[in-house]
Amino acid sequence: MVQIEEYSYFLPNELIAQSPANPRGSSRLLVYDVKKDQLNNDFFYNLGKYLNENDLLVTNNSKVMPARIIGKKSTGGKIEILLIEECDDSWKVMIGGKISVGDTLYFDGKLKAQILEKKGKEAIVNFNLKKEDFWAELKKIGQAPIPPYIKHNKDSRKKLIEEYQTVYARNYGSAAAPTAGLHFTKKLIAEFKLSNINFASVDLHVSLGTFAPLTEKNLSEKKLHSEKFEIPKQTVKKLTETKKQGGKIIAVGTTTTRTLESQADKILTEKNDISGSTEIFIQPGYKFRIVDGLITNFHLPKSSLMMLVAAFLEHKGVKNGRKELLEIYQYAIDNQYRFYSFGDAMLII
Repeated sequence: MVQIEEYSYFLPNELIAQSPANPRGSSRLLVYDVKKDQLNNDFFYNLGKYLNENDLLVTNNSKVMPARIIGKKSTGGKIEILLIEECDDSWKVMIGGKISVGDTLYFDGKLKAQILEKKGKEAIVNFNLKKEDFWAELKKIGQAPIPPYIKHNKDSRKKLIEEYQTVYARNYGSAAAPTAGLHFTKKLIAEFKLSNINFASVDLHVSLGTFAPLTEKNLSEKKLHSEKFEIPKQTVKKLTETKKQGGKIIAVGTTTTRTLESQADKILTEKNDISGSTEIFIQPGYKFRIVDGLITNFHLPKSSLMMLVAAFLEHKGVKNGRKELLEIYQYAIDNQYRFYSFGDAMLII
């Protein structure tokens, strides 16, 4: 069985990116050509030179919710809620503060929430407003959940909220950004399309479980947290056409990869929209069926994201994906690449 501790590495604090590159497309790009066993240092705006006509870039268009809301109990005590996932008429949330089942929380404006269930820091809550009114209030009072390793204050938070969103984000639902997509600009996308590089999209609503510490239970059951996804039928069509034409499918990020691989059977056989939820945990030994190339950031130590990248390296022909990945990360550290959400990118082809 995979050992969590084997995916550890030391990262100097100064390499934790505190803001995105400006402009975003000027972030650095570490390109690993597996067949040549070659690393190239480049910039993201040169991504197109590593792709071929008729290749397909697949993005995750999920939009980060203003998921952090601060309210009060009837006694006046401050409570922070982080929205995780909508569940029919209720929400799964993370709670910061002491509450009990049955308590009512009061927020600015018209919004109230009742605690229906609670287990540890997780809870199920019911808000008092209908969907349309709820989202209108949330946009007024909610804040984007900036990762804790990004230092900010009240003045810088507004700018960070705007930066912590891809330029193509469309549908609210994520509690964290699909960060590999943060490197794209509208100008770059237009340039790639002119070069006959195609684009398609999925929606995987990222939950905080993506970044939660792995447990032995995750490893033994080979399952992660559940996340909702949607793959439009036009994306399914582009995926199958790309495969038939011999083009490469390049997943922009681990969230896109998990979405595509979790639905490989349906993508290869169906012509309709595909939706549902996935708990797929991709680790070394997994056989990829859809994804041919991967754009990804440099991830937190001992994370499921690192294991997915190690698995992809082995899929591309590397004998020991974990060992190779740690060597690549050390190379990136030695060459002053920036890490985590606002950091630089890596392309594996």
